[in-house]
Order: sequence, then structure tokens, then C-alpha cells
Amino acid sequence: MNNDIALIVGTGLTQLQLAIVARSPAKTPYGLPSSAILTTAFGKHEILCIARHGEAHSLAPHEVNYRANLWALGQHGVRRCVALNVVGAIAADFAPTDMAVPDQLIDYTWGRAGSFGGEAGKVVHADFTEPFDPVLRGRIASAITACGYSVRRGVYGVMQGPRLETAAEIQRLKRDGCAMVGMTAMPEAVLARELGMHYAICALAVNYAAGREPGGAAIHARLDEYLATGMQRVREVLQRLVPDLCSSTV
Repeated sequence: MNNDIALIVGTGLTQLQLAIVARSPAKTPYGLPSSAILTTAFGKHEILCIARHGEAHSLAPHEVNYRANLWALGQHGVRRCVALNVVGAIAADFAPTDMAVPDQLIDYTWGRAGSFGGEAGKVVHADFTEPFDPVLRGRIASAITACGYSVRRGVYGVMQGPRLETAAEIQRLKRDGCAMVGMTAMPEAVLARELGMHYAICALAVNYAAGREPGGAAIHARLDEYLATGMQRVREVLQRLVPDLCSSTV
């Protein structure tokens, strides 16, 4: 069992078909996390996992208790965290079922508890110049390419949700330089930073963002198909990535 490594799994938990071998209920000073701390097996390797939206996918992005989730993982000794996020594709060379390892983000959310705070209520100014750990990003990207898939980098635009965006909002994100759009990277990423965790995202595109669909197709038209195919690819990547991470300390 390797308590040093954890997955944060969002939409697609069911399709990912993780082998869950144990559940450990958790409570934190910030309330209950989205799920129990799950022990998942990848062959002979076991690591921890938490279901970001709950195991029944009952929590909308703005309802997730991000502080409790990260605190609970930290209580269990997690120092390296791979987040799995589904996103909408904005960049022209990014399409559904493609994977990306974002290197930057822009936070468009509001009203989410975005800090643990310091001792005696002191404000924490986390250095967030580079929001994702470069070593962990490299290991995720290497696992993706080793499985024969292309990998994209770029800026992740974090929207409030749970509604999807308007075409005008996606145009704004495109002008801002975003290659993809999602709803859950913040405040998750900065909370991991405050706890000293190495954190990076493996993003799976499951739809074209609003106004980007070829031929004007509806966003949800092939969502289930893209999600099923994409999560199978993510599962292949994890089967290669997890042993790699378990055999290293960085």
C-alpha cells in the first residue's frame, strides 16, 4: 500500500471501473469530504483515491467541499496527487477523447472556500506562479505517450458551473488563451499547494466547448460515447502511471 500517492477522480468514476478494495470514512475540521478515502488496486499496487463529486456523482462543482477532500488526503499521508478532470475542448487541435496535461490555469469561479488559512487566522499567500508540479506533469505526459496517445498542454479555464458555458463565454476564454474549460481545478489546485502536495491534472476532453462543435452539433450529442472511450484510455494510462509513481519518490 502506497499512502504517498492519491487520485482525485471526478466525472467518469463509474466508467473508469476502479478496483476499490477498501473504504475509510474520514472527517476533517472543514467537514466531511465528498467520499470515503478509497483504496484502489492497480495490479500489485494499491493507492488512495477520493471521488470528487461523491461516489454517486451527487455534488455539483461548486458544492464540492474541496478543503475537506484535500485535508482528508493529507491526513492519510498523501504527498503526490493526480487529479482526473473532464473538460471541454477549446483549442483547434484538441478534440473529444484527447488527453491533456495543463500547465497553467485561469480561475473564473467565485464564492468557493479557496484557502485553509494559517495559524491564528493569518492569511496565506501561496506562490501560485506555476500551479501544477512540473515533475508530476512530466510523468503523466510520459504515461500518455507510452500508451500511444497524443498529449496536449495548455491553459485550463475554470468556470463556476454546473451549467455549461455560452458560446460568447467560450470565445472570451479562447481570447484569454485557454485551451480547455472545466469546473473543478480550483480551488483544488491551490489547496494542494497550501498543504505542500505535488499536484497535477490529467484532463480528458469529452465534448467540444460551446460554439466549437463541428457542424453545430449539440454538446451532449456524443457525450456518453466520448466519455466511455476516453475513460478507457485514462484507465490504460493509469495502469502505466501508477506503477511508475509507486517506484519513485518524486
